[in-house]
Amino acid sequence: MGLSSPITCTNTKADLTGKQLLHWLDHVILPHADALARLSFFACVPHPLVVPVREHLRGSGLAAGAQDCAPTDDAVTGEVSAELLVELGCRYVMLGHADRRRVFGENDVLVARKAEAAAAAGLTPLVCVGEHDHLPAGTAARHVAAQVRTATGRLGHDNPVVILYEPTWAIGSDQGADPDHAAAVLHALRAATTDLDARFLYGGAVVPGTYTALRSAGDWDGVAIGRVARDPGMLAEATAELLARR
Repeated sequence: MGLSSPITCTNTKADLTGKQLLHWLDHVILPHADALARLSFFACVPHPLVVPVREHLRGSGLAAGAQDCAPTDDAVTGEVSAELLVELGCRYVMLGHADRRRVFGENDVLVARKAEAAAAAGLTPLVCVGEHDHLPAGTAARHVAAQVRTATGRLGHDNPVVILYEPTWAIGSDQGADPDHAAAVLHALRAATTDLDARFLYGGAVVPGTYTALRSAGDWDGVAIGRVARDPGMLAEATAELLARR
């Protein structure tokens, strides 16, 4: 895995209206499409925006992803099935984000069911894991390894999966996990998923320079970007940094 090109993604959460999101694509993302396409960039957006985003990105080499999917094929009111997401042109689906764990009480057993449904439909699950509190590295590593073993327990080796380590305490903060802390977690994640076709991203307070620092201690496959994806200058700097590590 470590010899593959880096990958990156972003999650727009529920921050932007449809018009705002398309404006963001036009003025921030698409001007960097050639470089981002070399990083297999995808954006996870709210369900109603999947189709307009897919159309806006058509021919750019960039992909649309969703922020959640149903854990079952049953027709449940208000849910969106993985099969429908595929029909709408999704390639990825984010599962188990810290927001959903906090607000809706989602746990790793539920995430595993969703990941299974996503993989069966042909989507690549982006499975989010991370400790809530700023724990010592060894404790955090054990916690996150237990999370990922459960959350990916229904996937087989033929199901590609992206694991996003995003410590909750780092989301939206000015300081993310230090490289040694992140490396300890990455080591535990890799050991817990040896039978899977998995790639590993770090997220949480990512800025230009974060990926280089992380790679000094661990073999990360890429980063998930938040604030960087909203700022053209930061995006250009971070993209060049990632491409320099190919």
